[in-house]
Amino acid sequence: MRAAYRAGTELAPDRIVIAGADAAYLRRWSFQFRAAGVPVVCGDVPAALDARLPLLVLADDAFPDAGGLPPLLDAVAARAAARRELDGRAVAAYARDAAALGAGTAAAADVYARALSAPGESTDAGLFLDARTAAASDASADVLYARMSKPNDGYLARFDRRFSLAITRVLLPFPVSPNQVTAASLLIGLLGAWWLAAQSAPLQFLGALTLWFCCLLDGSDGEIARLKHHITPWGGDFDLLADHVAHLCTFVALPVGVARLHPGVNWWFPGTLLVTGFLACGFSVYWLVLRIPEEQRGPRALIVERVASRDYIYLILALTMIGRLDWFVWAAAFGSHGFWAWLWLSGSAKSAAASSSRSARPAA
Repeated sequence: MRAAYRAGTELAPDRIVIAGADAAYLRRWSFQFRAAGVPVVCGDVPAALDARLPLLVLADDAFPDAGGLPPLLDAVAARAAARRELDGRAVAAYARDAAALGAGTAAAADVYARALSAPGESTDAGLFLDARTAAASDASADVLYARMSKPNDGYLARFDRRFSLAITRVLLPFPVSPNQVTAASLLIGLLGAWWLAAQSAPLQFLGALTLWFCCLLDGSDGEIARLKHHITPWGGDFDLLADHVAHLCTFVALPVGVARLHPGVNWWFPGTLLVTGFLACGFSVYWLVLRIPEEQRGPRALIVERVASRDYIYLILALTMIGRLDWFVWAAAFGSHGFWAWLWLSGSAKSAAASSSRSARPAA
């Protein structure tokens, strides 16, 4: 599946033929094959291979890494026959004359075997990951898992990755979709917010722990999506919506829980400041950062996204342990308003500097 996805998205071939596949296999990975953007067919389909087209064969015991196929094709396209070797065996083979290997007449599995055993010029272009043995597969999986961190991860979210990846490793072999993990994360986040608002310090601590686990699942859904090549615009929107709902419920629950633990104090003022500050921060981050194309955001946006992440859950955990959640409410009530004000002021300063730079340029 990974090889087919890479071939479709990186090379745009006329078709992809999976030797030995059946209809059940194609159904299982139908989403990824559709995302490849080219027809994917079983090897037992009559005339699956077109003898008039050049043929690139990828072995079933290795798979191309991201960006690995274009350099390989560039290196072999001018040759009549070539092969890419890994640990002394062919993991890819190219043949300009596919008919000579039986394409169009022989079964795809036979053509596959002939192509990988046929002589040809060797090249080391293109990176492949090994999957020949269990140990090799584990090592290749570790390479993929190590890439799951994102540049906009919060400062403590990088620490969370080791836990979210452990969850991902457990869930990945099962037919669990990223959206299902997102839905579970949202439900757990709502439960955590409910306990955070309880009139009980132990329940509030349990709510904080539950919200921390919600954060881990929030990382796991994206990891599963990237590892399974199951990324959709709807999935990204659903993940963002679930984050906003869980965030909002948490920041509403905070002053409610504090007010229940301290009934003699009026918490309307800091509570109102906290919720309005959260809403102002959310709008400001969207308007000034997230709605701008990622490649145009600049280094400031990276800092903003890290600060606006869910790292605050660790502070909530620590304060619920000592029964001083009220400290967080007061600090966040004023700090949130300071944060969105800084966003707009720094954004205005940046715009003014850009305008000044443009006006200072000499006319052509």
